[in-house]
Amino acid sequence: MIPVAIVSLILSGCIDQEPAGPELTSVTRTADVSFSKFFVAWSESYASSPIQMQTFTLDARQDRQYAEWNPDQNVLSFAAANRGRLYIDGDEPDQYCITPSDYATMYHDFVAGVRGADPTARVSPAGFAEPNAKCCPPDDAVCKSTMHSIGYADQFYNIYKQRYGVVPPVTEWRFHDFGVSIPLGDVSGWWSRVDKDAAWSVAHGANMVLGSWGFMGWREPASDYQEHMKQAIGRILSDKRINGAVYWSYQQWLGNPHYLVNSDGSLTPEGQTFVNPLTDIPVGVKIAGSADGRAMLRWTNTTSAWAAEAEFWVQATGSNSFVYKKTELVAGLGAVQTSLVAFNIGDSVKGRVRYYNSYGQAEWSAFSNIVSGVSVKTPLCLLQKC
Repeated sequence: MIPVAIVSLILSGCIDQEPAGPELTSVTRTADVSFSKFFVAWSESYASSPIQMQTFTLDARQDRQYAEWNPDQNVLSFAAANRGRLYIDGDEPDQYCITPSDYATMYHDFVAGVRGADPTARVSPAGFAEPNAKCCPPDDAVCKSTMHSIGYADQFYNIYKQRYGVVPPVTEWRFHDFGVSIPLGDVSGWWSRVDKDAAWSVAHGANMVLGSWGFMGWREPASDYQEHMKQAIGRILSDKRINGAVYWSYQQWLGNPHYLVNSDGSLTPEGQTFVNPLTDIPVGVKIAGSADGRAMLRWTNTTSAWAAEAEFWVQATGSNSFVYKKTELVAGLGAVQTSLVAFNIGDSVKGRVRYYNSYGQAEWSAFSNIVSGVSVKTPLCLLQKC
């Protein structure tokens, strides 16, 4: 069944955001959760391979449970039988034009009901939509921000605290962002909003889950979209404030041109990238030496999504072979060179590069050229016997 908010926003000519919550436990960060559970996808039905699902219903195979607004008997019975799960209270109250004040009451009652059935239950407010015109007067730019996203979350938080004398119990916050109003391909512009959402979340007591994302309005070839998807995944993984992300959508849904799985179950190009985004290999790797006995690697990127790992191999004077010497991690996404690395007098040096993220590494590039006879310039003070 299509949620009312989705239909309403599509009919009004806007791109909508969907329910929130991937299949993983609340954790401090990625090392505790597999990649396939950190990045999951919204679906009408559950599957576990090759892409794990977040569904619109209660499902004992998931950790996070999506529940409709009030904890009815189905939710309460599920909570009593499945201890310690995380429950998401509805979807995008801002898109239903529910005021932050009314949602504060709804969330309070939701938490009380769920924890009455399972005191160990973890809880999360619904995902809040990115700034958009839904529930706003025509051409009211201020309303777009105050009635959605951080503006809405801030009001909800403050009203709850004032009304109940405590801050709202939140295991994790969630925000949605499909790049509405972001120019096609502007991943940095999209990320600037996600970054603000994550900062707000941590400042209000919990990490964030990017409850739904997917650049639904970006009509571009799959190859271009795959690169933009990788850039988004790289930024999400590099941010310790984010506990997971849920892609919209697993199957073709509501006109989304960039879904993950075809009707026959095969992966689309976007789905292949989603399952394994770490496949690119740097090219044109070159090594350059300096007069003071140091060397650096430079390369040409085939993606700007990842950090790079560089290996230096050395052939010592009198040796016939190269052996591994050291690794240099270049953490900046899309970097194109290492720092200068010191070597012994007379070494011949070469190197290679590969991309990596917190879950693994891609294939190595070909080795670079060789810098022969690396030497060290004698410091001037030694010549002067200082």
